[in-house]
Amino acid sequence: MTLMHTYTGYPADTAAIANVNTATDAKASYISRIFSAVRAASIFLPWAYYNRVAVAWPRIVDFFKALRESTDLPIGAVGFCWGGRHVVTLCHGSETLNGKPLIDVGYTAHPSNLTLPTDIESVRLPLAIDQGTADFVLNMAGVETIRGIFERKNAELEESKETPRFEIKTVDGAKHGFAVRCDRDNSEEAAQEQIAETHAVEWFGKWFAKIGSTT
Repeated sequence: MTLMHTYTGYPADTAAIANVNTATDAKASYISRIFSAVRAASIFLPWAYYNRVAVAWPRIVDFFKALRESTDLPIGAVGFCWGGRHVVTLCHGSETLNGKPLIDVGYTAHPSNLTLPTDIESVRLPLAIDQGTADFVLNMAGVETIRGIFERKNAELEESKETPRFEIKTVDGAKHGFAVRCDRDNSEEAAQEQIAETHAVEWFGKWFAKIGSTT
């Protein structure tokens, strides 16, 4: 079963997508990039205020507490961009219900607003990340920080005879948002999106099967 829930009380105008694309396009004129950046900021700044962590996080926790209470099935969480940071936080496992973490496994692509290395160091539940190499939000230095932490954590798990539970994969040439807002008429972007979809499905299939076999 898949449940889709919105935690935002103030949705952003979809015009922001085109503006961000232009503002980050090195081939666009300087004037066009500046104008688009200003326009994007006028959309995102109010959105960021009304959906700041102090407002959104309690909604997210309440939703997953209600979900956890309603079922004995394993629970996975998926988040992109803004939602990616919250999936990472859920994978800390610090929010619980009756002593059980609110989710069992998480997946994110192109997460934003991560505080590195702190947010990743605190992860203890299975988590997979897909990240584009051309992402302007989380750069490759950040990716390597995450990769190093995941490799260390996985090695510690293997030493304890446990299954490694952390993955980060890069998608060559993919930009921010590639997993959810690609141009499907563009074969390269469509292929990048498919990589993320396939990874997510395989990741949840693997962990749901493992969790199910131990319950």
